[in-house]
Amino acid sequence: MTLTEAQTRAAVTHARFAAHREWPMTRCPYAAGQDDTSRALTQVWVRAYLAIRPPAPDAVDDADDGA
Repeated sequence: MTLTEAQTRAAVTHARFAAHREWPMTRCPYAAGQDDTSRALTQVWVRAYLAIRPPAPDAVDDADDGA
């Protein structure tokens, strides 16, 4: 799946907006889609979001402990 530059730019812009406003990752507008484009845009969105708001160290530790 190849995304256009405009699609990628829009996903990154929205993710940055969401991250700076501390919205939860569940606000990703592409996650509900079932097609290849939606999945690719979700990956772009999540990577851009996590670049700004990485998971808290406690959340990672708890996941490793099975808590």
